[in-house]
Amino acid sequence: MSKYYSNRQIILSIIIGSMCAIIVGSGMSLEMGRKAVNHQVIITGFKFVPEELKVSIGDTVTWINEDIVPHNVINNKSKGVVSTDLLSGEKYTFMVKSSLTYECGFHPSMKEKLLVP
Repeated sequence: MSKYYSNRQIILSIIIGSMCAIIVGSGMSLEMGRKAVNHQVIITGFKFVPEELKVSIGDTVTWINEDIVPHNVINNKSKGVVSTDLLSGEKYTFMVKSSLTYECGFHPSMKEKLLVP
């Protein structure tokens, strides 16, 4: 077996690599053939609205604080910080990697779920 690649193998590798770069660069998922979706969660009246959101891996979620007090987003399971502290009018965007149940670190009664089917 030769340690050198044939021209055909090199050209095929270049074509496949280019196609993958185009798909990834356009925001499409290789598995699902769909573009990532941008979701918004409004923080108002000491609630996350909506309280449950169906998302896909690779989607983004933007939290927008419309309350007059600061809020943030903390992972319920690990207690790890998901967002920075958000003052009134500020927003934070997060890329979805898995399902997530979270709460506000300042107001633990505020809870929400990001559900990946």
